[in-house]
Amino acid sequence: MIKFEIKVIKYLSVMLGTNVKHYVLLAEHKGKTTLISIPNLYLYNKSRSSLQTSKRYATLLAQFYRFLSTQKRFKSLEPGDYHIHATNTELRQWQIYRQVNRVNKASPHPTSETIFNDACVVLYFFKWLFDEGIPTSVKISLKTWTANFKDRRMLSYIAKKTRFALDSNPIRVLDKQSRQKKAVHLIKHSEVKTLLSAYPDKVYATLFKFALATAMRPMELVKFPYMGNGKNRHVLPYSEMDKESKSFSYEVLGKGNKLRDIIIPAYALKLLDDEYIKTEYLARAKLYRERFGHKCPLSTLFLTSEGVPVTQSMISNATNYAKKLAIAKDPSFSVTNIFYHARKWWPTMMMVQHHNGEKILEKNAEVMHLALTQVIMNQMGHEDPITTYNHYLVLARYLIMANKGITHETIHEDALNIHQALEMFG
Repeated sequence: MIKFEIKVIKYLSVMLGTNVKHYVLLAEHKGKTTLISIPNLYLYNKSRSSLQTSKRYATLLAQFYRFLSTQKRFKSLEPGDYHIHATNTELRQWQIYRQVNRVNKASPHPTSETIFNDACVVLYFFKWLFDEGIPTSVKISLKTWTANFKDRRMLSYIAKKTRFALDSNPIRVLDKQSRQKKAVHLIKHSEVKTLLSAYPDKVYATLFKFALATAMRPMELVKFPYMGNGKNRHVLPYSEMDKESKSFSYEVLGKGNKLRDIIIPAYALKLLDDEYIKTEYLARAKLYRERFGHKCPLSTLFLTSEGVPVTQSMISNATNYAKKLAIAKDPSFSVTNIFYHARKWWPTMMMVQHHNGEKILEKNAEVMHLALTQVIMNQMGHEDPITTYNHYLVLARYLIMANKGITHETIHEDALNIHQALEMFG
């Protein structure tokens, strides 16, 4: 039995002359553990810029390889040769295998959409092989790798493979359950207050408020400095900054190691100063020095109560813990709320302001405004204008419909006060 696992490695890339970090795929076979060369070359080439992306790609490749190892045709093959012998048929059968397991467990996850998207990720691996001239039996130009879960014969086949059927169409039933758990909404003002009070450490509440005001991703928030340098050398604690400016530019190193300039309102920096830097930072920086043996670098601002730099995964874990406390305090607190919802407030408010409140419900609001879309895309770090515009148009309409008759005319690009907006639109 071959076991597949993933692991993070860090090393000096001879080609780049710098250290790189990404996940790799390993196989435990015949008493030894080996690196599977071809998938790992792919992970190096396509995922080293983002550890989160690398983990997703590696996890899905490991799942697919694990599935291949159970197939009769692959029993006698070395794992390093799987990419040569895998075909469109195996990629389709993997999707069916996952769907059968899902129905057997009567679970709404993974959804049909997720199963398809995961297969697309694996297909991109085979496309890379084709582009690099590496032998493979997967035909990229053919759609025979897709599993059509709406086809009546496919549904009948899956029903026979499962131990029981929830319905004559169990997949659609499960997908419907999943969609009910993923209703599009914004976190309510009351829920924001409950969540902020539930965080075990004040630093996470501060980060959530800062995300509301800037739309930065968690991976971007944790890199925000105590004092900036280079293009961000003007970023200082608010008490040392120009009080006449309503907003400041800030260069963000975002997803995929892409740089972009965003707007940070002055009130958000004042919030950091009043609620964290003046009251928490110095004591935490002292603990950092005691723990690590040197001063906390000026590039690091957010520290836990134990003096440890906050990471993206720590934000996620702290929020999951805070959610449990929030639900215990208020049973109406939505279980679907996540930290990332804070990022949606900034573009939603921009959309509401541009369309003057209730006018966003009119049909002509669906005509994309290029200047507004560009501002939102830049702040968010998005690349698809149509998807970006339509997504936040839906959220803005949801907000107005939930608070019909209320408008907010003071929100604008230079001084977008999300926390005032929460009071109005919560």
